[in-house]
Amino acid sequence: MQLPGGVYLPVGREIAVFSVDAFIAALSALNIISAFLLSIYALHQGVLFVLFLRSHLSRSRSPCASESRQSQPDQSLNASISDGRWPCVTVQAPLYNEQFVAQRLIEALCRLDYPAELLQIQVLDDSTDDTARIAQAAVEAGRAAGVPIELIHRDHRAGFKSGALAHALPLARGEFIVLFDADFIPPPDFLRRVLAPGGPFDDPEVGFVQTRWGYLDRDTAPLKRAQALLLDMHFGVDQPARSSWRLPMNFNGSAGVWRRACIDAVGGWQSDTLTEDLDLSYRAQLAGWRGVYRLDLVSPGELPASVISFKRQQARWARGTAQCLRKLAGRVMRSSWSPARKLAGLMHLSGYMTYPLLFLLAVTAPLLAMNAHGQPIMPSWMSLIGLPGLLPMLSMFIAHCQQGRPVRHFARDLPAAVLLGIGLAWSNTLATVLGLLSPASGVFVRTPKLVAVQNAQRAVEGSSSHLTARHPILDEYTEAPDWTVIVEAGLALYVLGVCLMLARLGEWLAMLPLVLYGLSFSAIVLGQLVSVVKGRRRFTTSTLSTLSLFSPSLQSPSHKSASSSSQMRSAD
Repeated sequence: MQLPGGVYLPVGREIAVFSVDAFIAALSALNIISAFLLSIYALHQGVLFVLFLRSHLSRSRSPCASESRQSQPDQSLNASISDGRWPCVTVQAPLYNEQFVAQRLIEALCRLDYPAELLQIQVLDDSTDDTARIAQAAVEAGRAAGVPIELIHRDHRAGFKSGALAHALPLARGEFIVLFDADFIPPPDFLRRVLAPGGPFDDPEVGFVQTRWGYLDRDTAPLKRAQALLLDMHFGVDQPARSSWRLPMNFNGSAGVWRRACIDAVGGWQSDTLTEDLDLSYRAQLAGWRGVYRLDLVSPGELPASVISFKRQQARWARGTAQCLRKLAGRVMRSSWSPARKLAGLMHLSGYMTYPLLFLLAVTAPLLAMNAHGQPIMPSWMSLIGLPGLLPMLSMFIAHCQQGRPVRHFARDLPAAVLLGIGLAWSNTLATVLGLLSPASGVFVRTPKLVAVQNAQRAVEGSSSHLTARHPILDEYTEAPDWTVIVEAGLALYVLGVCLMLARLGEWLAMLPLVLYGLSFSAIVLGQLVSVVKGRRRFTTSTLSTLSLFSPSLQSPSHKSASSSSQMRSAD
């Protein structure tokens, strides 16, 4: 092969040059396609944002509209119980090794303001630790106070949460089934507000009602503020838009109500996915039922306490959502839904596909930048594709301000939320691929609820300098990073290494877009390392004494003996 200037290139080297060019061309195409598909998902978020604004403005102009009744719930609370319009309700609370929050949840359920003759509370316990004993004691205390509450214990975890719900459903007497996860504290008037005459369930087509999640610990740490900001977009914009325009929406697994007839009609709870709530939601809507979202009714719960917990929770949601996509996409396409509803449903079910696309961008962009030699990586028109990426941030901003939170707090929390979202790209990509390809449903990994422990630690912080060995029971509530952190560390080094090389070459414009990827992966890795350091921190004797208020299994032998003697004296 003759090159310009009369230079000849051997055939082997010619093939090598061609292979490199072909590889770079393939990377470029992959990068462009990923960016384009991501922009489509961002535009979908923009559509939901516009629909939210339209429905919000419509309710403002028409206070007598049916949806506006949700914003005036107090009028229905005065409705008489004796008129026979209030239904029988079963409240279900699934637990698995939640000894630090089990009592708090059960006590909150016992405070629900609803006639005892129309109420049934089921505590569904699959625990293998002290949770079962704590839950039993709290249930007995509730029953002694006249609350119709019972404990249903399984000595196995078959089907995980969905298995527990399916096991208890035949024992439920209620016309409506209310669900609360272990970390939630339902307000006392929850049942009256969501089941009041004149509410959503007056429509016989309504199969489930989802309420908004609140956060007990939002302002306790930057990580939790970032999580809350990401979730605000879903609960503040996405769900109201889908509900108002009757687009496919999902039940979120907690703080919501199902019509019992709807659950039975569509085949009940199934455990072939890790997101049984999303699965049941779509099966119900495909069968002709619909969901309603209550933006005005807030049920507070906890946010994951560490990066490791949040990462595993998100991986479970990603894998479960991909499993639902694999299971239900065909049914959506064959349904009688309108083309718009089908498209909205498929975009919703495939929402976690944004992470594989983001991962491809993060991997290809540094190589393309190194090969660009100071030239733009992409054509100038490609910059337009990135503009829709601002739409999710706009939704987060509106959802943030909707709660009356200061704008400066949004500006403070947004960078952490962006880093957190991008940093999960590898973990959620792996989970999504497993959900799409693996026939196994996977293991339902619970998210530890540690607010009670943390509050106990704060209560005695600095009260004693005498240190003891870490108590074994706390190991059950402390997570360690899995092997994915190694890949994330490699990605951080790879991207930041390319950034350093570009900086030394003076190619600052090519470097700057890559910094965000490098910082995001670094933040996820550092966050997991910090979780490990905090998790291995030793506890003072007085801390363990305080923790024993939440779980006697944390007591030292001497404390247990003293406690037992005291209880015997009290019994006498």
